[in-house]
Amino acid sequence: MWSFHSHSGQFCKHAAGTLEEMVLQAIKLGFTHYGLSEHMPRYRGIDLYPEELEAGMGPEELEEQFASYVVEARRLQTLYRSKIQLFVGVETELCRPESLADVSALQAKYALDYMVGSVHHVDGIPIDFDEARIQRAETACGGAEALALRYFDHVTTMIETLQPDVVGHLDLIRLLRPNLEMNLNVMAAVEKAVMAGVRYGCVFEINSAGLRKGLQGPYPHADVLKVLQKHGAKLCISDDAHKPEQVGTCYQQLRAYLVEQNVTSLWFLNQSETALAWSETQLSDSDGKWALFASQSS
Repeated sequence: MWSFHSHSGQFCKHAAGTLEEMVLQAIKLGFTHYGLSEHMPRYRGIDLYPEELEAGMGPEELEEQFASYVVEARRLQTLYRSKIQLFVGVETELCRPESLADVSALQAKYALDYMVGSVHHVDGIPIDFDEARIQRAETACGGAEALALRYFDHVTTMIETLQPDVVGHLDLIRLLRPNLEMNLNVMAAVEKAVMAGVRYGCVFEINSAGLRKGLQGPYPHADVLKVLQKHGAKLCISDDAHKPEQVGTCYQQLRAYLVEQNVTSLWFLNQSETALAWSETQLSDSDGKWALFASQSS
């Protein structure tokens, strides 16, 4: 079993638990491949979150925290090599246009195994943090539809510029707007992002955190997943865990969703003796493993 998107409280102030505790929980649940993808540093004070400011952190401290993360993740990767394949990666931010160059510099500096390309901001305003901020983003853009269009435009720009290994929670814009009208204009913007990802060989995650947070489905919901299927996009699964208890969360429901939506194959990152590469497996080949997650439902 696999996941390619996770965070720990050791290196993320809105998460809990140590990185090693995350890894040990993944091993306990029978994961064979697990991606570690702490958030990239944000290099401008205006982009820090309240919990980081409360902890007395600034951009320099976030950089130091990320450097410590890479060291610890590589240690765990070696320590538990015989039990699980761990991949040391990063989840991107696109707070503003210059963030894209920041990601490229980070990847070059640390030679990370992989990248989760995500968008959490629209023109510098977080869209998944709280109601006040998403309202501010809607006002700045001119309404809910305009914000959605701008969000998916940011996703397309991120994909075209960074060509990430994994595209994270494609329709995250729905977290605080679960009833967002996905009209023709919005779906056209979705399709543009999907086509960019397919063109660059990105793998799109089916992220069970949407289920954990009480949405109608995982990220992406069925309407967006159909666009991915239409264009033959590669799909992987992720739990987006933010504490050990969330490792494998809602994977039973996730499997039911995949079957219902006629997803027949999944992709996973694999380290062979000679290379790190994505491999495809049939969903049916992993059927017996899903039962391990019966208790990981919330």
